[in-house]
Amino acid sequence: MNKTEQLRTAYEKACNDYLSELLRMWELDGHYGYWIGDDVGGVYDYDGGFSINMEGIIYCVENGVTERQYYEWQEYIVDASEFGFDTPNLKSWMHGCPRTPQETFEKLRAMKRDLAAAVEEEKKRQKGTTETGGF
Repeated sequence: MNKTEQLRTAYEKACNDYLSELLRMWELDGHYGYWIGDDVGGVYDYDGGFSINMEGIIYCVENGVTERQYYEWQEYIVDASEFGFDTPNLKSWMHGCPRTPQETFEKLRAMKRDLAAAVEEEKKRQKGTTETGGF
């Protein structure tokens, strides 16, 4: 085995060791997950429930991040992205970065629904106007 192959083997072993520790910490069965594209050290998908990159795996293992904390961060990222807000990385999240409260996201969603309903109402009004010869 040449030096490059030795390095690759050692890297993949280290990645899989970190992954094994994360799965142990979170009490997850590794049979339900896989490295996407068989790229060890890239992104790991667990049963379609969550994906985590190698940097995230290392951070979670070395800092004792719980599965619940990781899910809360991912949920926040989805909420923040929906409204174009900045999305913190996991480390910033764990250190208590500024966050938009869940109540604010709920209010914004209600406002989006109201706006969508108003738009649909206006479309119907315009359609009714054109059908009666208004234009």
